[in-house]
Amino acid sequence: MIVMKFGGTSTQDAKSILNVVKIIQSRLGERPLVVVSAIAQATNILERAGANAADGREQEAAEGIRALIDRHLSISDELISAGDRRNMVMEFIKSAYAELKTLVHGIHILKELTPRTLDSLYCYGELLSSRIVAVVLQGNDVDAVWLDTKDFMITDGSHTRAQPLFELIEKSLQPIVTPLLTRNAVPVTQGFIGVTQTGRRTTMGRESSDYSASIIGSLLKADDIQIWTDVDGVLTADPRVVTNPKKVKVLTFEEAYELSYFGAKVLHPNTMLPAIEKNIPIHIFNSRRPELSGTLITKQPPLAQVIVKSVASKRNVSLITVVPKVRYSPYIFWEHIHSILTKYSAAANLTSTSEYNYSFVLDEKNEIPSILHDLSEIGAVEHFPGRGIISLVGARLRGSPDLLTRLFSAIGQLDVSMISFGASPSSFSFVVDDAIVPDIVRKIHAEFFDKVTDSEIFESIDHTNLEN
Repeated sequence: MIVMKFGGTSTQDAKSILNVVKIIQSRLGERPLVVVSAIAQATNILERAGANAADGREQEAAEGIRALIDRHLSISDELISAGDRRNMVMEFIKSAYAELKTLVHGIHILKELTPRTLDSLYCYGELLSSRIVAVVLQGNDVDAVWLDTKDFMITDGSHTRAQPLFELIEKSLQPIVTPLLTRNAVPVTQGFIGVTQTGRRTTMGRESSDYSASIIGSLLKADDIQIWTDVDGVLTADPRVVTNPKKVKVLTFEEAYELSYFGAKVLHPNTMLPAIEKNIPIHIFNSRRPELSGTLITKQPPLAQVIVKSVASKRNVSLITVVPKVRYSPYIFWEHIHSILTKYSAAANLTSTSEYNYSFVLDEKNEIPSILHDLSEIGAVEHFPGRGIISLVGARLRGSPDLLTRLFSAIGQLDVSMISFGASPSSFSFVVDDAIVPDIVRKIHAEFFDKVTDSEIFESIDHTNLEN
C-alpha cells in the first residue's frame, strides 16, 4: 500500500480537487491511503480570526470565518451533485461554521487565544477539506471512506506542537485501516491534527501534514510515502531566489532532513524520521504535473564522490553569544543555557562553543527578549538580530578538500558571523546579514550548479511552470 499526502495548493479549488481525484484513481492498484491538508491559506485565516477575536475585533474575525466557509461551499456546489452525499457535506460545513462562530465569540469574550483554543480552530481546515475530497472521490466511483484523526492520531497535550504517541496510534490505526485496505477501499484522513487521550484536538506544528503522512505510512509499513505539492520535487535552490534551479532526482534521508531543517519548504523536517526507522522511500511529486518523476528520498548508500545537491537558506534569525559571569566548569555553564532554551521551547538552529563562550542561532519568532533577560543573569550577552543562515547540503561534504575554496571564492569578501561545519557529514552552514542572503545564495548556486548537466542526480526543469 501507499500513502498519498496532498497539500493545500493541491486542493485549493474545485479544479485542483478534481485533479487530485484523477491522480488517486490512477493509483488505485497500489491501495492508497490519502492524507489531505487544509485548502490553501485556510490555516492562516483561522489563526488570524482567532487573533482578531482576542484583540476585540470579533466582527473582523467573523468575516474571515464566513469567507472561508463560503470557499468550501463554493467548491462543494461545483463538485458534488444533489443527493444524500451533497446534503451530508452541506450539513457538515454548516455545523463547522456554527462551531467556529461559537469559538470565535468565546475568544472575544475572554480576550485570550490559548494554544489549546488555537488548535481547536486549526482543526477545521483539515476536517472540511478532507471531507469534501472523500465525497468527491465517492462521486467519481471510488470507494472512499472518510476517517477522523481523533479516532487514531493520539498525541501528548503540547498544543500547537504536540508529539505523536506512536504505540497508541498504531494500536488504534491498524484495526480501523486494515479492513478498509483489504476490501480495496480508499481511506481519506487529515494531516497536521491529532487528539489527546482525553479527546482534545491538537496539532503537531505548522506545515506538519507531511509528518502525519509519514507516521501513518511507517505504522502501516507502506511501500511508499508520496508527498504531492506544487513543485516538481526538491530543487537545487529556492526558485523565488534563483531563476534557474535544477531538480534533484535522488536524495538520502540525511540530505533531505538537513535541507528541510535549514529552510527548504518542500518537506517538514520530522517527515524523514518515521520513514528512516522503517526504511520507507518518500517521493515528492507535483500534483499539477503528475507525469513527472519527482524526487526520491531513500536510504541509498552515500555516493563515492562529494556532490553539493542544494543550497538552502533560513531568514530572520538572531545570533546570540554568552560569556559566563563566573568561570565555573564549562559543562555547568552550557547546562544553564540549555535550561533557559528549554524553558522557552526554543531550539537552536546552530551552535558554536569554546571553553567559556557559547554562541547559538534562534528563529526570531522565539521569545527572544525573555530569553535574553534570563541569559543575562548567568553571563554577558550579545544579541545580533537580523541574520540569515545559508546552508550547502550534499553527500560527504565533511570530507571535501576544496569545498571551502570554491565557496569563498564564489562569494568573495564577506562578513560571516558564524560557521558550522563538521557536526553533520552532509551540510555546511554559515550566518550572514539577512539582507544579503538572496544575493549570496545566487552566487553559490552559480558556482556549484550552473555547469551541472542532466544525470542520475540532477535534471533540468521547465522554469515556466515554477510557482512564485
